[in-house]
Amino acid sequence: SKYANQSKQHKIFPKTAGADVSHKSHVLQAKSVQPKPFAAKTPRSKGAAPTDDKSVPLQTKAVQTRQPKQPAAKKTSAQRQQPAQNLVETKMAIKQISQPSRNTKSKQPKPSIKAYFLGGLNEIGKNITVFECENDMVVVDCGMAFPDDDMMGVDLVIPDFTFIEKNVDKIRGIVITHGHEDHIGAMPYLLKKVKLPIYSTALTLGLIDGKLKEHGLQGKVQLNTVKPGQTVRLGCFGVEFIHVNHSISDAVGLAIHSPAGTVLHTGDFKIDCTPLKEEMIDLGRIAELGQQGVLALMADSTNVDRPGYTPTERKISDAFEKLFLQAADQRIIIATFASNISRVQQIINSAYKYGRKVAVEGRSMVNVIGTAAELGYLQIPDKTLIDIDQIKNYPDDKVVLITTGSQGESMAALSRMAANIHKKVTIKPNDTIIFSSNPIPGNEKAVSRVINELSRKGADVIFQDAHVSGHACQEEIKLIYSLVKPKYSIPVHGEYRHLKAQAQIASDLGIPKENIFIL
Repeated sequence: SKYANQSKQHKIFPKTAGADVSHKSHVLQAKSVQPKPFAAKTPRSKGAAPTDDKSVPLQTKAVQTRQPKQPAAKKTSAQRQQPAQNLVETKMAIKQISQPSRNTKSKQPKPSIKAYFLGGLNEIGKNITVFECENDMVVVDCGMAFPDDDMMGVDLVIPDFTFIEKNVDKIRGIVITHGHEDHIGAMPYLLKKVKLPIYSTALTLGLIDGKLKEHGLQGKVQLNTVKPGQTVRLGCFGVEFIHVNHSISDAVGLAIHSPAGTVLHTGDFKIDCTPLKEEMIDLGRIAELGQQGVLALMADSTNVDRPGYTPTERKISDAFEKLFLQAADQRIIIATFASNISRVQQIINSAYKYGRKVAVEGRSMVNVIGTAAELGYLQIPDKTLIDIDQIKNYPDDKVVLITTGSQGESMAALSRMAANIHKKVTIKPNDTIIFSSNPIPGNEKAVSRVINELSRKGADVIFQDAHVSGHACQEEIKLIYSLVKPKYSIPVHGEYRHLKAQAQIASDLGIPKENIFIL
């Protein structure tokens, strides 16, 4: 694969504006005020309450000691060395970026690092953050969100890119944590406005490339493959990729090293000791970073209100075994997220075991499965996959249909089947329809509406025990905090109640309240 085998070093970062390409989708671009940056600062006083009003600018800086003027220290040979290659081994990069020379005679105050949240806070989805240190900026993720019920005629919501457009000359690249829509869905719309290099893992880049193709941007954007354990140098930043477990392969967290210190951004994660194909989350590296010192932790808050641990993905294999046996004489239709490749793999494995053919419906599902199979992340036995037009040639008990629409999207394949407007699939009495997902907050009504329509047609609808989350629960979040021991806590990825709940966990684990920020 062109992404899996890519190993070029990229030292030029194009920053000129790109040509706009029209697209038929109805897109709402979220408008926002000038983003307020977060920057680490000296605590005000012991016992001070945390700042949780996002209208208050958090213009803060790291602790700086005022010193008398001294003659400028003579630079050592180590200080005069040029940065290493773009992709370097983690420890070498951290040493170059974070550690000052021991021969320096006078200690210079550290610069501040700022984080501008253009989305992903006080909402589910639309994740995008800009980090700034000295004269360099790095963008992390570029996602979309589902529209609210009152957004008539809107298919998706994207962030306001005005701040990025104004600062494009400072931005050294875009780093993506994984390939879910709430982290890559807005990428084509940003790249129509600015040209910036993208850095991510092989599967994530493959999914992004598919989106660029749809928007007429394929071949016009620099895509750089990075493996977990590697660090990419972007201006004064060293962005280290750390393997994490999630509901999609090739997900990473980020250790963002800078002259101001290290910020650990978990991305979407959970701790899965028995994942299906990948290794367990790299807790060893996370603990090592904690020993070296982490300035701030930005951790996933999605499941922070759930006690305990998130179950392993392997649990779903057993659930599918039971469901396939229960529906032995029925046609099975399974709705899930298109990007949940491990879930699709489990469905294919069960279908093959019980002698069923697999058809795929939904444009995003077809695209993702094609990309994952091409890159080797999905194994499909010979003669198992059939075209949607061929399902009429097989008995119902020999067919499994994998479809989009698990979130009740009005134009997704399952919603059109429920409304009797799908051209190729008609719901029959006694069809078994499995929702292998949980509704994203805000989509509950839409999902319930689809379930009711399917039930009216006589289908047996199953929406429990067929899904495990890809996000960490309370005990997993506590473990990350205990390993990292950050100076500052900045909860991310969630609604306000999620951010507040994680702030309480951080406080319970001993982080001073004045060092916890709810933005």
